[in-house]
Amino acid sequence: MSEPIEHPPILIVDEQEKLLRLVAMLMSRIGFPDVDGVSSGPEALEKMRQRRYALVISDLNMEPMDGLSLLREIRGDDTLMNTPFILTESSFDFEDINLAHQAGADAFILKPFDIAVLKNKLKQVINRKPRKREAPIATQSTLEQEFPMLGKY
Repeated sequence: MSEPIEHPPILIVDEQEKLLRLVAMLMSRIGFPDVDGVSSGPEALEKMRQRRYALVISDLNMEPMDGLSLLREIRGDDTLMNTPFILTESSFDFEDINLAHQAGADAFILKPFDIAVLKNKLKQVINRKPRKREAPIATQSTLEQEFPMLGKY
């Protein structure tokens, strides 16, 4: 008998409940049924310190902590720094993209997005090399060991 396939957990961060549900539905359709949703950056950090996520998809414009501040917090934390991170927004200007890139965003998705766009971005993000510090905590191989399904996307 074959072992059940484990689906890596995904965290969605968006103030709009409808968008949280939409992204969760899209993730489920492409093979990621284990999705948690929160409506703020502080909630996201709390969740991430309780559970290891294979990916964070966050809205850029939120209060009290926007997606860029959330990203900076994650990249500044040795335990969380290698968590793939996708920013979403209805429009990005050059400054947004530049700041997010400098902060360590792995990808950007314009809203509204569809399954094809999401799949494409997931492939880019999941196959990237890990970030390094002087003494790196997590490596790509560690992510793949924790979430073997990642190698299939």
